[in-house]
Amino acid sequence: MSLTFKDGTVLDFQNQSALFEYIRVTADTASTAYSMDTFWLIICAGMVFLMQMGFALVEVGTVRIKNTKNILVKNMLDACIGALSFWLIGFALAFGDTTSGFIGTNGFALKTLDMRRGGEFNDRPYQGKKYAFFLFQWAFAATAATIVSGAVAERCKVTAYFVYSFVLTVFVYPVVVHWGWSDNGWASAFAPKEDRLFGVGVIDFAGSSVVHMVGGLTALIGAIFLGPRSGKIVDGKVQTMVFQSSTFQTLGTLVLWFGWYGFNCGSTLSVAGAASDVAGKVAVTTTIAAASAGITATIIGVIFEGHINIGRTNNGILAGLVSITAGCSVVDVEMAFLIGVIGGIVYYSASKLLTCLHIDDVVDASPVHLFCGIWGTIAAGLFAKPENVEMAYGTGSCGLFYKCDGNGGKQFGANLVFILAVIAWVGIFAVIIFSILQILNMLRVSEDTEKMGIDEKEHGGAEYQVTRKSRFGGVIYNFSTAEVVANKTASNDV
Repeated sequence: MSLTFKDGTVLDFQNQSALFEYIRVTADTASTAYSMDTFWLIICAGMVFLMQMGFALVEVGTVRIKNTKNILVKNMLDACIGALSFWLIGFALAFGDTTSGFIGTNGFALKTLDMRRGGEFNDRPYQGKKYAFFLFQWAFAATAATIVSGAVAERCKVTAYFVYSFVLTVFVYPVVVHWGWSDNGWASAFAPKEDRLFGVGVIDFAGSSVVHMVGGLTALIGAIFLGPRSGKIVDGKVQTMVFQSSTFQTLGTLVLWFGWYGFNCGSTLSVAGAASDVAGKVAVTTTIAAASAGITATIIGVIFEGHINIGRTNNGILAGLVSITAGCSVVDVEMAFLIGVIGGIVYYSASKLLTCLHIDDVVDASPVHLFCGIWGTIAAGLFAKPENVEMAYGTGSCGLFYKCDGNGGKQFGANLVFILAVIAWVGIFAVIIFSILQILNMLRVSEDTEKMGIDEKEHGGAEYQVTRKSRFGGVIYNFSTAEVVANKTASNDV
């Protein structure tokens, strides 16, 4: 007896029992692989969601004590709003069927997306792997929205934040996901070959542009519309603002670094076959880029600022992580090192540029996520190695610095076009959203609220009371209300 496969392979069996045993073992193996993939997605989704803790710690550490609750409220409700909006609408727009490659048109509230059909295993009433995939994608959507929080901290109204967070999660971000990651997006490398942009599609494995550029550009535009915090610019000069805790910032960075392994490695969506090999290499390229960028930003800080600034080190690490996210699966380790080094330079330069332009991005969200997201997507178009692309995507393409039947130039071009498309799409909607909020006087808190602290005005009081004696004249500062207790002189420095 024999069994013939679609590719022409023929297996011979001595008898019917041997054939049935082969089928049974093959089915068990497929079922095990399916279960492992489901488990992999759940674990990685949990790691990505843990990044919400990292963002919260970084932001709380960077703001003043009087705005602590405000940051925590935004981060917690961000996840809640993101979960409901992505479930009801966002996931369908991102991964639903389409004829145009622009936007999904079905699957709202996870209906009509074959979630409840057996698929690979017809004896099952629903497919757990698809639910796990939704969970993984929701964690990404929550990340894109949370990036904005730190940039607009200490002066943005809570209602305004939730409005643009909802619009971002329910519409703006899902459309970009559909373009770059769905099976039929106009720029997707996963679309049929004849439908791919320039025949290759964009290489953005885990979201340098899809996730980080979306959040980073929205953060930049939000910071521009809001203007600097009170006291940030005095007589045309940028002032250094007191922040709460370098410890929180550093712990948050470490949590984000840990979560990034779920972010990048989990984007294999599987651990079966070659996917496990890709995940292993992704973990190393991610590590090397983060380390090289962190060291680069630290050294640049020492050269221009005269001391080791832990904030520069932390943001340098994040810059390296963002920079490698697009090409983590397709570049070699030495290229990951280079990408990280350049990412550290890009971050520091962008941070200084914003300072010169008097744009007050409190946590440097746009230098890290927007500018390094752009660089990361460009880097993937430059350094993608042919055999790595074949391993990760199953397609024949490469970066501009490699030869692969002329596809190097096409790949670089596809990545550039995608960058421009994301900037145009997100930029237009961000400007519209923030313009409407500003016209309706829903964007920025009052001067009194900003001076008092948003916690006191909108969240039932300060998180905690802290006082400290000054080295100058024995004046006692109340860190929660930002008041000089000794003479009742208001201060914005706390």
